[in-house]
Amino acid sequence: MATNPMQRRSRNSFLLGMLLTTLILGGVIAGLVYFMMQMKNKEEELQAAEVYVLKRDISSGEEISQSDLEKRKVSKELKPSNGVTPANFINEDNPNEDRKVIAKVALKKGTTVGTDMLYIDGNEMGKDVRKQEYNTIVLPMDLATGNFVDIRLMLPSGQDFIVVSKKKVEIPMVGGTDSKDTIMLEMSEDEILTMSNAIVEAYMINGSKLYATKYADAGNQEAAKPTYPVNGEVAKLIESDENILTEALNALRSRYNRDVRENYINPTISSQEDAKGNEQTKMQQSITNSQSTREEYLQSLNGGATSTSK
Repeated sequence: MATNPMQRRSRNSFLLGMLLTTLILGGVIAGLVYFMMQMKNKEEELQAAEVYVLKRDISSGEEISQSDLEKRKVSKELKPSNGVTPANFINEDNPNEDRKVIAKVALKKGTTVGTDMLYIDGNEMGKDVRKQEYNTIVLPMDLATGNFVDIRLMLPSGQDFIVVSKKKVEIPMVGGTDSKDTIMLEMSEDEILTMSNAIVEAYMINGSKLYATKYADAGNQEAAKPTYPVNGEVAKLIESDENILTEALNALRSRYNRDVRENYINPTISSQEDAKGNEQTKMQQSITNSQSTREEYLQSLNGGATSTSK
């Protein structure tokens, strides 16, 4: 049976509409499937990548421990190739003691931590390193535990020498408060002898000053090169001291400046009317200060009761 043109056009329009609808629905379904697959891939990537971020703000030069980090999940493309993990804190030589990890720069809470942001030295300090206590150094007003300092000797003439450089400060607690005049520094054998030489000469020279100066940004600033040359007697002692590492000994030899010693430091000492007397008096004052600080510390442990010896 033949159809009229009107019916044929109507049927063709219906079929064309069904085809277009099917194509549109197919495109929407394909888009939804693609979107769901992408979401699934993203979720898998999110679950697969883990990083460690800071739980608190860290200052430049401050030490970081495992407890300062927390784990977070991120997408793989956001995970740094040099990200820090708990393994970075493990001291293989002594598993019971964490490695020393220090921030090179100031870091904000939530920062993903990479190894390039840190000094990881593994507590690889020399066998000759000791914690030394000093109460003869003029300290900055705002000095705090964890700061890094150079110890310098200034002569009355204005000559100023770096004795030891970039030392991390620890201020002992006495009676529940920071000591006013005592600090502790980790010092190698050669640094101990050099510092002792500088202390004695500071005592001998009226108008001299042995003082500490803080690093403004310890994480980014390299250690200054020491410039103070020890005297001949100490130089001989250092040369014969088997506790001093070869590298440190070579460094001391390279910085020994005979002209500076003979033209500036020695003449300044010789010009003092009573250099030996000054040294003895100030050394006794230092010993008395140490004894007094020790007594205060023991009293604080005993709840304020004065200790007596029998």
